Amino acid sequence: MDTQQQNQYNVLILGDSCEDVYIFGECPRLSSEAPVPVLEQKKVEVKFGMVANVKSNFENMSPKSKVNYLTHNPKLSTKTRFVDIRSGQQVMRHDILQKIPEIDIKDIPKEKYDAIIISDYDMGFISKKTIDFLKSINSPIFVDTKKRNLSCYSGCVVKINEFEEKKAYNKKGCDLIVTVGSKGAKWSGKKYTTDVVEAHDVCGAGDVFLASLVARWLETKNLEMSIKTANKCASLSVTKIGCYSLSCQEYEDLKI
Repeated sequence: MDTQQQNQYNVLILGDSCEDVYIFGECPRLSSEAPVPVLEQKKVEVKFGMVANVKSNFENMSPKSKVNYLTHNPKLSTKTRFVDIRSGQQVMRHDILQKIPEIDIKDIPKEKYDAIIISDYDMGFISKKTIDFLKSINSPIFVDTKKRNLSCYSGCVVKINEFEEKKAYNKKGCDLIVTVGSKGAKWSGKKYTTDVVEAHDVCGAGDVFLASLVARWLETKNLEMSIKTANKCASLSVTKIGCYSLSCQEYEDLKI
């Protein structure tokens, strides 16, 4: 194991979370009521996604680090996926979304961090006031966001996908990393390709990318090397079903 991995970092991870429910079954027939498949339930798995998945991955990748973690009740956002157990393909996804309370700044420990990781799904938990407060801490900030107006994240490393990047504006000042699915990522005018794999589930791939990006950056302070590592880790995650947390050894084996 890389001795650099043994370093202890002080990291703040905060943002939106959700409950991911997977209902696995078989679709042997169509309904007599409508031409839709009938899923006969075989098993149910419950996991926690979004920032909870970022935290799980980061803690595995950087096990010596101290992690301060803030989120809301994950049950306020529930995503239920119905999956054909034979093919591994989703039949349908059912979302239940409730109002998310804004984070209380007083709950955020104001101390020096080696990195701040924000998973912002633009659900109301992370406001501009929160972001301004985090910036005042004067620590490196890494963000995965669904916000379209990126002006509040000026000065931060911002990871978004290509669909989000097309709709985003006020991007000036953001250090943008744009993920492009199976093609890898783009940063600073350069493309970073990734391994070609058989994807089973892209759920949580962005969380894995963000966690591994920061874990490797803390070790190297080299963003290019960190993007290459994040590409490999995200590629592994999509070969699994559901939100996947890489083990420490998997991360070590994939590091660039």
